[in-house]
Amino acid sequence: MQEKSKENKQEKEIVIGDIVTLKTHPLLYDFKIKGDGKLVPPFMIVKEIYIEDKKKKTHSEELGEQIAERIKYTCVFFDDNKTEFKEAILYESMLEKYDKIHIAKLEGVKKGEMVLKDVKCKLLIEETRKYVIPEYSYGKNVFFRTKKFEIFKKSDPVKIQKNTDTVQYIANDSSPDFILCGIKKNENTSDFYQNGDKRKMVSEILYKVKWFNANQMKFSDIYLPRECFTDVQ
Repeated sequence: MQEKSKENKQEKEIVIGDIVTLKTHPLLYDFKIKGDGKLVPPFMIVKEIYIEDKKKKTHSEELGEQIAERIKYTCVFFDDNKTEFKEAILYESMLEKYDKIHIAKLEGVKKGEMVLKDVKCKLLIEETRKYVIPEYSYGKNVFFRTKKFEIFKKSDPVKIQKNTDTVQYIANDSSPDFILCGIKKNENTSDFYQNGDKRKMVSEILYKVKWFNANQMKFSDIYLPRECFTDVQ
């Protein structure tokens, strides 16, 4: 029983509503993105957690190497090219949580060099830790929790134009503001194995949000877990 419990344990304590990204994200290692910003993976919100039982095939029978895991996550992100939400199913070891990301607001520019204050990075992380589920109110403005992480991304190098020093922000995958327009219980429910171990974890309540889809020139809406949103602007 102890071995099975260990196998099903989440190492990174990722929960529904957490902001995550692929371990390849350059902001895990530096404050600035080098190269094409379109090649950077998005920040995502964990929508669903699924824990496979010990029968799950995790290693190659031919070579004995690991090819899968027992814990996987359904993550949702906003694609600003198509102005819509998309999902990805990813394993735990592929992801890192938001608190490992190097995000900082620009404090000042001196002699063509960018001065980044680590305290600003901490402030954004601390702000995110304090996010709570926004209370439902029809017509209320809410924001996808990854929004500030996307709009504060910066590229390298610093652009210097005459006497003005500017920093280029990479805002791909940033999301618009949303309007609450519906609420319902999730038809999918959390599930357990016969021995009581968790098998699937989902949000109990879904919020319906509406936004302007500039790609299709229409208004779109979708139901997502309420944990995906914040009312902190």
